[in-house]
Amino acid sequence: MNQVSLIGRLARDPELREAGNGSKFVGFTLAVSEFSRDKEFTNFIPCVAWDKAAENMAKFLKKGSLIAVTGRISVRSNNTNGKYETIVNVNADRVQFLESKGSSNSSTTSSQSPQPDSNFDLDQNNGYGQQDQQPVGNLSNEDEIILSDDDSILWD
Repeated sequence: MNQVSLIGRLARDPELREAGNGSKFVGFTLAVSEFSRDKEFTNFIPCVAWDKAAENMAKFLKKGSLIAVTGRISVRSNNTNGKYETIVNVNADRVQFLESKGSSNSSTTSSQSPQPDSNFDLDQNNGYGQQDQQPVGNLSNEDEIILSDDDSILWD
């Protein structure tokens, strides 16, 4: 199975282009963060979206927009003047916008409150208020014993 799912931010404004056969496409680079040992690494992954997805990206997105991409990895080789190179990119089957238009900001910090119509605070948007929430860390000793004696086959 060849399937990849990524969440990241656009590295530059999407630019709609037209292929030789008349199909519209957007080539874009997705900046995807990865964390390892308290360090953040960013991978810049080349992607391409076609037709309606490409048109919508060019119309509604800009540099720094947060999106989710589901697609397939495409690998091809090229021989130019005896020099071989391998080109890897993601053919986007689906592009999902994770922010409302205009709310993306590449310098967004966690101290800023989310826009009311964004996807950042789904609890608030779905009517789950702070008054109904209780801290998860308040387990009784009995609960801790039950959790530690779990004989689930998933842990074998």
